[in-house]
Amino acid sequence: MTPSPSSSTPPAPAPRSGPGGRLWRWTKRLLVLAAVAGVLLVLVCAGVYAYFNQGLPSAEALRTYALPQVTKVRCADGSVCAEYFLPQGRRTVVNIEDLPPHVRNAFLAAEDADFYKHAGLDFFGMTRAAVKNLIPGSRKSGASTLTQQVVKNMLLTPERSLSRKIREWILTPRVEQALTKDQILSLYINQVYYGQGRSGIEEAALYYFGKHAEKLSLGEAAVLAGTVQSPNRINPERNIVKAKQRQTYVLKQMATHGFAPQAEVDKALEKPIVLAPRPPTEQGLYYAEEIRRTLVARYGEEAVLSGGLRVDIAMDPKLQAVADDSVRKGLEAVDRRQGYRGPVGTIDLARFERLKPLLAKQVEEAGRRQKEGASVADLTSLAQTEEPPPAVAGAPVAPTPTEEEEDATLSPDEKLAQGVALAPLVEGLRVAGVVTQVDDTAKKARVDLVGRMAEIPFASVTWARLKGKSAPTKMSQVMKPGDIVHVRVLRVTPAPALLDATLDQVPLVQGGLVVIRPTDRHVVALVGGYDFTRSPYNRATQARRQPGSSFKPFIYGAALGSGRFTPITTVNDAPEAIRDPYTGKTWKPQNYDRTFEGPMTLRTALTKSKNTVSVRIIEAITPAAAIDFANRAGIRSPLPENLTLALGTGEVSMLEAANAYATLQANGRYAEPLMLLKVMNAQGKVLEEHQPAFEEKLPPAVAFLTTSLMRSVVEEGTARAVTELNRPAAGKTGTANESRDTWFSGYTADWVASAWVGFDDHSPLGSSETGGRAPLPIWLEFMRAAHQGLPSREFDVPPGVVQVRIDPATGLLAGNSVPGRLESFLEGTQPTAEAPPPGHASETDFFLQEGSRGL
Repeated sequence: MTPSPSSSTPPAPAPRSGPGGRLWRWTKRLLVLAAVAGVLLVLVCAGVYAYFNQGLPSAEALRTYALPQVTKVRCADGSVCAEYFLPQGRRTVVNIEDLPPHVRNAFLAAEDADFYKHAGLDFFGMTRAAVKNLIPGSRKSGASTLTQQVVKNMLLTPERSLSRKIREWILTPRVEQALTKDQILSLYINQVYYGQGRSGIEEAALYYFGKHAEKLSLGEAAVLAGTVQSPNRINPERNIVKAKQRQTYVLKQMATHGFAPQAEVDKALEKPIVLAPRPPTEQGLYYAEEIRRTLVARYGEEAVLSGGLRVDIAMDPKLQAVADDSVRKGLEAVDRRQGYRGPVGTIDLARFERLKPLLAKQVEEAGRRQKEGASVADLTSLAQTEEPPPAVAGAPVAPTPTEEEEDATLSPDEKLAQGVALAPLVEGLRVAGVVTQVDDTAKKARVDLVGRMAEIPFASVTWARLKGKSAPTKMSQVMKPGDIVHVRVLRVTPAPALLDATLDQVPLVQGGLVVIRPTDRHVVALVGGYDFTRSPYNRATQARRQPGSSFKPFIYGAALGSGRFTPITTVNDAPEAIRDPYTGKTWKPQNYDRTFEGPMTLRTALTKSKNTVSVRIIEAITPAAAIDFANRAGIRSPLPENLTLALGTGEVSMLEAANAYATLQANGRYAEPLMLLKVMNAQGKVLEEHQPAFEEKLPPAVAFLTTSLMRSVVEEGTARAVTELNRPAAGKTGTANESRDTWFSGYTADWVASAWVGFDDHSPLGSSETGGRAPLPIWLEFMRAAHQGLPSREFDVPPGVVQVRIDPATGLLAGNSVPGRLESFLEGTQPTAEAPPPGHASETDFFLQEGSRGL
C-alpha cells in the first residue's frame, strides 16, 4: 500500500544564515566552554580539597581540647603568691556563661559582628577584602571570622600562606559543625594573647585592671577586645594612646551593631583608661621555686606549666617578706665588713655626655610606661663597650620584622643606649650610675643616673675599705669621675633636686633563713640566698653545710637521754690529745677562744660552747648514740660516725636543722616540715593533701632539758643578743672551721628558725665572723617582727621533769641559808642532799657526795 502524502515526514529546515545564526553558534560554543570550565573548576577544587584535606587535624578534637592554663599557688592568707606557666604566657580559663553580655559583645564588635549569623566563612567580607587588597595604595585587610581565627590559632599555624589559608577554609565549616557558637567564642576569648605575658581574658583582666573578667566594665572590656589585634603594640601598659584609640573604635562598633546603647558607649568614651597598680614585687622566690621543683618531680613539667593546678602552700606572705628583708639586710652588713670591691666599670665622661641624649630618650619612654614615677637608667652595661648589651627591659617579647630592620640600622652608641636597663624611681632602688664629680672639700660626690642626679655624702661610704687598705679618709679614695658605681636611692625628691643616695654593692656572701611554726610544722618562710634572680640555687634546701656548734644540742640531748648526765654533771675543759678510735687519727680539740677553764657543768659548757667538753661527752656516749638522737629529731643527712661529730663536722641543710630544732621545741614530738599542703587539678579534684603527723620520737623530758640548756646560751652565752625579744628563747650559735659556715638556730614558744651565712665556694668569712655576729642578726631581725603583738609565753614543762632550787656553788639543794637558782632534772636524777651553809663544804665535797662523774 502506498502511503498517503499527508503521512509523509516533512523536510528538514534549511540551515540558518546571516548574523542571527552566527550568534547562536557562538552562544552554544560559549555554553559548552563554560560547562567544560565549570567541570574543570569542580575537578580542580575537588583536587585541591583532596590534596589539602590530607593530614588535617580533626575539628572534633576541639570538643575536648584543654587550653594550657597557669598553675596558681595560694599562700596561707589565700592570696596568689606564685604562678607557673609556659613561655607563651599565663592563662586561666573562664566559662563563657559567666561573662556578662557586654564583655562577649565587645569581642564580636572588634573582630566579627556577624559571628552568630554566618556559618564560619564570611564570603561577602572575603570578597570585599580581596577587592580592597587589589587596589594600589590601599591598606591591606583581612576577613577572618572568629571561627577562622580559632582554626588558625589552635589547629593550624599562624604562617601567612595560601596553603594555610586553604586548610583554614576547609576546617572552618567543620569546626562550626562540631562546636556551638558559644564554645567557639569561649575558645577564642580564652586562647588569644593580650600582651605583657597574659593569655586569655581572665589573666588579662587581672593584670591590667586588677579584677576578674566577669567584673569588667564596658570600657575595660573594649580595651581588652581591642588589644588582641596587636597585643605587643597597643596593650594599655605599652601604649596607652593607641589603646585608647582602639577602645574608641570598638565602642563605636558596639553602638553601630546594637551591642550596647549609645548612651553607655558615650559614657565609656569619656572615661580615661585607668590601669590597676602594678603587681608588688614578688616575695618568696626561693620558696616558690622549691614548690615548683616538688610539683614537677611528682606530676611532670607539662602538668605544672600548663595543667592549671591549684596549689596551697604554707608560706605566710607577711612573714616571708620579713624573712626576705632580714636576710638581705644581714648579708649586706656582712658584705660591708668584707670591704668594697670597687666600681663595676668605668666610662670616659666625654663619651657618656654623647650618649646621654640617647639614654634620656630611653628613660623618657620608660617613664611614660611606669605609674610609680619617672624612670632612671641602670648604666651597668656601659662598662661593657665591646659588645652591645641585651635589649631594653620592657621591649616586646618577639619584635616585628620592621623593628628588627630598624635595629639593624642603629649605630653602636644607639645600640648601647638601647641596652641600658630601666627602673622606676622609688626609695630603696638599687641602680648603677656614672660618677661625675668628687669633692673632697665638701665631702660628697655626684652620680648621674640619667635624668636625675644623686648626691652621696662621704659619711655614708666610710665602710668602703678597699682590700688590703685601711678605711678611707676622703671621698677620692673611694671613687673618681667616670666610675660606674652601684648606688641605692634613700629618698626621692621632686625634680630637679638632688636625690639622696648612698654607695652600694651586691654582696658575694650568701645566706638563708628557714622559719617553722612548731604547732603544725608549716614552713611559713624560706629564703635560700641573697637574690633569686642572680642565683636561684636554694641554699636552704639544696645546700649541705657544716653546722659547727649548733649541732651540739643533739649531743647534749643524747647525753641527758643516756641517764649518765644531768645539767649539772661536771666535765673537764682541758687540752688533751685524743686518739679517735673511729678514724685512727690523733688530734687535740681546741676551743674557739683557745682558752681552757677546767671542770664545769654541762650547762656552763654548752653556754660557753666548749669544744673539749663536747668531745669528751661524745666519747662517753659514742657517736652512734648522738647520730641516733639527731636522726630521731629530724636530721636526715649522713653524719660522720667519729669524734669530730662533736664539733659539728657533719653537713646538714637549713630546713632539716630547723625542723630538728622544732622537735626539741615540741618536747620530742616529730613531724615532717610542711611546705606543700594541697594540690588540686583544674577541675577541682584533690590530688594530694597533707596534715602534720606527729610522733613522739624523743623523750619529752629529755627534749625539755635540752631546751633548758639552750636557754642559758641565750641568757648568758654566745647568743645574748636574743634577750632583746624579752621572752623565753632557746638557741645555739655555730661557727665551723675557719668561719666557713656560721649558724644560729633557735626558737621561742611561737616560732622556730635556722639562719646560715657563708660563701658558696666555702671560702672563710674571716676570723671575726661567728654564728653570733653573721647569722644571729638575721634570725633576730625576723623574730622581732614575727613576735609583734604576741604575748610572752613559757615553754611547756612535760611530765618527767623535776625543777628544784639548787645551790650554784655546790649543786646541792638550796637550803634556807642559800639563795639558790632553779634547775631542771629528769625525775629521779635531781640532788637529794641539802647544801650546807657557806663555808661548811667545798664544791669538791659535793661532787664526791653526789657521785657525779667528772670527765
